[in-house]
Amino acid sequence: MNDTTTSGQGALTLEEIESFARDWYRRVDEHVPVEEILPMVAPEMEFRIPEGVMRGHDGFRELYQGERGWIRSFFDEVHTVSRVAVSSSGEETPVDVVVNWQARRWQPPAARSQWIGFDAYQQWVMVRSAATGQPLILRYIVNELRPMPGSPAL
Repeated sequence: MNDTTTSGQGALTLEEIESFARDWYRRVDEHVPVEEILPMVAPEMEFRIPEGVMRGHDGFRELYQGERGWIRSFFDEVHTVSRVAVSSSGEETPVDVVVNWQARRWQPPAARSQWIGFDAYQQWVMVRSAATGQPLILRYIVNELRPMPGSPAL
């Protein structure tokens, strides 16, 4: 067990994780300030996504708001969670997440923005915060991005 997790407050429930996932994607879609989403990721988190691998809170800040970060690259985002499945629970809870992601992006010097849409197949590992008791993302891995019909590649 590390400083982030605690077994004293019990394993995460499917209901907590589903609520967390909906709230996570609402915040991403709304491009909330990083300070409002950072408490949802463990300090030692790891994100493995098509853009690369990011680690820790500094890595997440760069991923979220950096020069090529999510909130600078995509707009009009809509994430729709279609599946959240927990395979076991304990101090670290593996979670399968499937989310439909649609957004617009503008790539200079294009005259117009471009619609993109994918079904993202992800694996998360979640823990309960020792400090707050709330769920946290410890690992976030995008295993596959399946483009929707008509969507260009990421």
